[in-house]
Amino acid sequence: MTHRASRDRRAGFALVLTLALLVLLVLALYALSALSRTGGQVAGSGAYQTQARQHALLALDIGLGELQRHAGDDTRITGMAGVTGVAANASNSTRHWCGVWRSDGAFVGWLTSGAQTNGVAAVQNGLQAVELVSAGSVGAAAANSEHVIAGKLPVTVAEVPGAPGVATTAGRYAYLVLDEGVKVSAYSPPAELRLPGVPPLLTSTSATSAQGKLRTAYGTYSARLPAMLSYEQLSLLPTPLTALTPSVLQDNFHHVTLTGRTVEGGRYYTGQINLNTTSAIVWRSILETYNSAPGATPLSSANLTSRGNAIANGFAASNSGKSVNGPFTSVAAFGGSTLLSGNLPSPTTAAQFMSAIGTMLTVRSDTFRIRGYGEALNPADSTGIEATAYCEAIVQRTLDPAPNGLGRRFVVLHFRWLGPTDL
Repeated sequence: MTHRASRDRRAGFALVLTLALLVLLVLALYALSALSRTGGQVAGSGAYQTQARQHALLALDIGLGELQRHAGDDTRITGMAGVTGVAANASNSTRHWCGVWRSDGAFVGWLTSGAQTNGVAAVQNGLQAVELVSAGSVGAAAANSEHVIAGKLPVTVAEVPGAPGVATTAGRYAYLVLDEGVKVSAYSPPAELRLPGVPPLLTSTSATSAQGKLRTAYGTYSARLPAMLSYEQLSLLPTPLTALTPSVLQDNFHHVTLTGRTVEGGRYYTGQINLNTTSAIVWRSILETYNSAPGATPLSSANLTSRGNAIANGFAASNSGKSVNGPFTSVAAFGGSTLLSGNLPSPTTAAQFMSAIGTMLTVRSDTFRIRGYGEALNPADSTGIEATAYCEAIVQRTLDPAPNGLGRRFVVLHFRWLGPTDL
């Protein structure tokens, strides 16, 4: 009896051990399966991300090509969409689109993907829009600090695995060209100044405003500016945290650039401002710059603000020297307009104003910012966005001729990938 009980115990132990080993084997198989599945998902996610980046680069290339095609010629005029009547308003997400016009004032096009072609700054009906300037660049949308959109366009491939010969939308892309020449340059190399000894000044009627803080910051550390590549790198200036917070750069994004260069007479110039803008901050800055010019009759601080605002607000509707809802096609036309003469307080005259700083004004830009967007779609479900990517380039029109007779060649000065929080 004792021998039989011992044998039964051994058999029971063997059964328990066998079951335990079986459980371990099942767990190992499950873990291997999960690991394989996770690896496949990671690989698939990586492939989608690569595809999204390719679409973003495609967008950037197309944006650069459209900029070259439309604005490479010396006679072209550029400006922001605000000059066509898009008012400063938090909900006006196309106000900062870059437009191109011919020298006779005829509209050429918006340098934005999916834009309407009739001169109205809006995305075509039926297209999805994506914000390419958002809270990361300008903070919460507000007048003079609007978010900016572009229309998504499809990336179509002839076929995908499993559907030979069937055209499929593999993703979408979008691009946005921003005119950096309608902004005030933070850094203008003295040797390249269009008006020697007179750099453009960012308005600072209030030292505690975002403009006053930024002007103080880059003025104090001007020796560090030549090493910087983009406006965003102004955040690296070693100023007190209370002086140059992220919101200061955001509040100035639409009104300040690092360095805008223009091409004229076979050389580069800095310190010029494209007057085809409805940014009240830029117009206040132009008036404050006038105050700094030799021989100028200074305007009061109150006039800097009120007259600058009046020029910005009255720009689109003015028909003096230009068409209503159109840009100025020459600096001389602006100098002879009632938009200028009617907003200069006595005893300052338009002739005195233009004599002092007319040479630092222009009606076209040669420095631009391009943002590209790409997304990758699930081939089995075109409504499923698997990955997105964003990139940006600062581009400059050069002295060199472009191929195919497209004016002067644009080159990329600075490139970076953006995360969603950078927008």
